[in-house]
Amino acid sequence: MFSRLVTLLFASLVVFGTAEAQNRSSLDSPTCMMWSEAPIYGRLLDDYSHPLFIWYWYAYGFSEVREFPNWVNQQDRFAECFEGKSKGKCGFKPNGSIRKALAKNRTDGFDKKPLKNLFQESPPPEAIAYAMKSLGTCFGDAPALPTLDQLGLVSGEFDMGACMQLATRITYDSENLSRELAAHDGWGIALFEYMTKPGVSSPGKACRVVPKAGLPSIDAILESRKQEQVAYDNRTIAQRVAGLDAFDITYSLVYRTISHDHAATRPLPEGAYEWAVDYGAKVADGYPEPAIPDAVQQWAVEQPLDSFEAVEDPFASRKRVHPSEITQSVWARRVRSQLDKAAPNEERIAVQEGCSILWGYAWGDVQFGKRSPQTTGEAEYYRLLTQTPDKWSQTMCNETPVGIFYAAKARYEKEQYEASLPPKPSEWDEINRRLSEYANKPRENKAPYKPPTTRCYVTGQTESGLGREVCFTN
Repeated sequence: MFSRLVTLLFASLVVFGTAEAQNRSSLDSPTCMMWSEAPIYGRLLDDYSHPLFIWYWYAYGFSEVREFPNWVNQQDRFAECFEGKSKGKCGFKPNGSIRKALAKNRTDGFDKKPLKNLFQESPPPEAIAYAMKSLGTCFGDAPALPTLDQLGLVSGEFDMGACMQLATRITYDSENLSRELAAHDGWGIALFEYMTKPGVSSPGKACRVVPKAGLPSIDAILESRKQEQVAYDNRTIAQRVAGLDAFDITYSLVYRTISHDHAATRPLPEGAYEWAVDYGAKVADGYPEPAIPDAVQQWAVEQPLDSFEAVEDPFASRKRVHPSEITQSVWARRVRSQLDKAAPNEERIAVQEGCSILWGYAWGDVQFGKRSPQTTGEAEYYRLLTQTPDKWSQTMCNETPVGIFYAAKARYEKEQYEASLPPKPSEWDEINRRLSEYANKPRENKAPYKPPTTRCYVTGQTESGLGREVCFTN
């Protein structure tokens, strides 16, 4: 609730400040990386970046930025620009006093040196140039501003998918970037965060400005995509129908013929349209596929498959487009029909009271490879298990292949038996036992120590070479 209130407050600030900032910013510029409808004010706090802060300071003045609720908890991030290791990366000279003042996260320092001197004017030209390398031409059209070429940017109509891949590389693979491309490290963040609204998957602007150093990557992405498309168009028949059965192929042929995407060798036989409609409705609702009429099957066998394209499974389509319509009962029908189709003769069992135990063992089988599927039905069961929400575990327990059930039962009984046994002595138990035995071991001589009563010292040698001693007795 608080974050929503803050966002609304920021929105009002932007509305009132727009006229004042109009001459100093240009979000409508085609080569500006920010979209005027994106909540830039909220992004400044939620997804702070140095370029965005510099732009906001430049466009609206620090007097407005300092009024942001919660900015006091963010300003220490800006302190990074003044660290010695930054080497002026943000366009500011390293300054320990400013860094320490910002790191305190206190607003009472804004009216005192050194922050007062820092924020009384616009950001320095070097900082603006740094921000423009990521944001593009969002700073208006003042003649003193650097051009795109001077910034290392290039304009054009670039493929958005390629731009997104480049942005991902810049944002998440910074260690492997060239120095030229690393200079635009905020460009990817701008494309992901400032060109779109929260919850909107597609950017609100076209990709019209990219780092010049990123052009080879974009060209490589487009070339790779072109080669993939050529390979896709030239698939063999075996590749086109891989993993499909007669139902999938026949439904796809009929569906595409009705939609004029497939040039049939002859018109559809009577009943083909009705069968396709019935097929789509029943499969989408989790039921088994209706039988294919003989005339429709014969027509499908005659069709060439050199340009065959499969149609999305009706159930998968419904789950993707309307996921809320897939209820537990629909999913239970889907599980049953898929297992019947994969292994019609494989015995299954319904597990009730021990469902949670079975569910845990089955997930261990899938996630940690504790048990490999032994049959086609078991393989399909494990596949469906990964798609089943935990709250619907009973739908899977009701259709358990007997092999999985007995394996889980044996594992459970073994664990219960082992838990009932007394604990095995540990290595430390053995060490402690030996120390105790040593401490309690009787000593051979328990008499107190007595020093010798006679002491002798060598004082020299006799003429014959023997040692001469002098002895004393206590």
